Amino acid sequence: MPHKWKIYYDGDQTYCDEDGPPELAPKRGVQVITVACDLTGYRFEREEHHYVWKDAWFAVDNFGLYDYLIEPGFKIVLFGRTLSTPEYRKVLNKAMNDDYLPPKSAWLRQERRV
Repeated sequence: MPHKWKIYYDGDQTYCDEDGPPELAPKRGVQVITVACDLTGYRFEREEHHYVWKDAWFAVDNFGLYDYLIEPGFKIVLFGRTLSTPEYRKVLNKAMNDDYLPPKSAWLRQERRV
């Protein structure tokens, strides 16, 4: 069973697994994605230009996007958008304080700490 997740966009919008399937998520303006994690409550995917679906959401750089796209199979790609620091902090704080996912108990090695 897939983990729960929630996408936070510019303009104060969100989209989560309860709103619909990953392929119907709005494609532009992604700022932060939180994904439920058995080890830490949830993990952050953020500060990249592209977000890809591989049974869960992952933030990837340009090479990661190309690598993802050349593999066979169904693809879902979301795109970020640059915001001012105050605007981004507002979205990040919303994600950090949302109770949709279990509380965050630790940071994964690959996560950039807030």
